Amino acid sequence: VNARHAGYVAMHGGDDTNLILDNIFYCGSGMDGVNIMGLLMDKKQRSGLLKENKANLLREYQKAKGIRDEKNKLLETLPRRKVSFRNHETLSEGYGIHKVEFKLHNLAENLDRKSLYSLNWKFGKKSTWITKGVTLQQLQNLEKTWIEKAEGRGWIVPKARFGLFPAQSDGDEVVIYDPKDRNKELARLRFDLCIGRGRKDIFSVGQYFYSKASGQWDVIGLQISTAGNKVEGGIEEFRAQNDSESALYLQGLSDRVAEDLAEYIHKILCQRYGAKKDSLGQRYSPGYPAITDLVYNRVIFEILGAEGIGVTLTSGNEFYPPSTTAAAICFHKDAGYS
Repeated sequence: VNARHAGYVAMHGGDDTNLILDNIFYCGSGMDGVNIMGLLMDKKQRSGLLKENKANLLREYQKAKGIRDEKNKLLETLPRRKVSFRNHETLSEGYGIHKVEFKLHNLAENLDRKSLYSLNWKFGKKSTWITKGVTLQQLQNLEKTWIEKAEGRGWIVPKARFGLFPAQSDGDEVVIYDPKDRNKELARLRFDLCIGRGRKDIFSVGQYFYSKASGQWDVIGLQISTAGNKVEGGIEEFRAQNDSESALYLQGLSDRVAEDLAEYIHKILCQRYGAKKDSLGQRYSPGYPAITDLVYNRVIFEILGAEGIGVTLTSGNEFYPPSTTAAAICFHKDAGYS
């Protein structure tokens, strides 16, 4: 993930820095990895490299631990945010679960092409394209080719399940109820405490829902989107042929489809909610600061019955296929990440 993460991995779950490993490397690119492996193969340079790397890992770990300790101190001392529910409206109907499936070319106009080209396909910033001999027209042609190929071979089939549910907060937890029987609790999502912008206060997303104590009902949106369960077969086929370039293009396109389909479904849920604009509130995915525990992937998965779109979960609550994303949506107008 980053150099600080490598420092934590090198500590292998312990807290005695004398036992930190020296053979954990963070490589910012594939070429960095090749260069590191080359140095490790050189017996004359290996010892010095490992010693230098160990010092870097220790420095990064101590830096990261300092950040975590500071965060814990702020969480203990900063005041809780006060959230206003003035003009916060909730719907009384429109609940339930829905399923959609698209032809890839029909979703293409919703793709974030800037991210597809620069991030997913690793071409970098637009300002660097000319030095790499790449033009916008070439990338557009590449996109067209891979959309046609991925759809024609059945590798990418965008699918989603989503719905609106009655909800109330109970502290930092959001209680999700059965739309047909509000006395029946389906599950709970626990949101983590976050430090607000400017380090002035702390908050959790749970504060942006009407509480049980208020006696008022709120709404939560749940969604899972995926590029389909055939894409991994295509990627493995390319890897078996040592065609890493094609594997990258297919993997990158499938990841982009899952993310941009999630944004599209978010807008649909906002419309069903009755929002005057389709960007109301915020989308929160398990594994990120607002809701860190991946177990909530399973909660969302089970409520939506996502096995119906070919999605499964690993024992670690990660999705398969990997080009899958889940989220909970809070429709409070002030909800955000900070």
